[in-house]
Amino acid sequence: MNKRHLIIAFALASALAGCMTQTQYDRYKAGLPLQNFAYKAGTTPAVVQRDQTNCQVFAAQQVPANQVVSTTPVISSPTQTYCNQIGTQTFCNTTGGQTFGGQVTTTDTNAGLRQRVFGQCMADKGYRYVNIPACPVGVALDTADTLLPLSRTTCYRMTPDGRGTIGNY
Repeated sequence: MNKRHLIIAFALASALAGCMTQTQYDRYKAGLPLQNFAYKAGTTPAVVQRDQTNCQVFAAQQVPANQVVSTTPVISSPTQTYCNQIGTQTFCNTTGGQTFGGQVTTTDTNAGLRQRVFGQCMADKGYRYVNIPACPVGVALDTADTLLPLSRTTCYRMTPDGRGTIGNY
């Protein structure tokens, strides 16, 4: 049986990646899975991107941002002065007087709900989020135009420039 796969450019959202400095290629080299990949058999990369964009727009329209600004309490330590007298001279040392807190943070209280609406939209379009294992070293994959049904041999490959391949071996 001829094995096929789909060559795609993974569009990894930095918002989901957070402060992670490890690239997807680094994760691939370490043998780690491709996490939370929107998968729907029979789709092309262009269709996946369009569906994700449409669901992001829909979620933003249904659940607008609600930015809440807050400030941590400001606390100041008391100052204390200690003096010692040696002979006719007085030596003093003052400690304390530091101020802590006062950091301003902004939180979108609707972010979680908006993410759930996005996920529901993608599910309504037939997508499911899957973790795809890295391909074993040396396996050969053929090309196809669409994502094939998931199987126990579905895996991904990644190049240093961020181009990925998903397929079955």
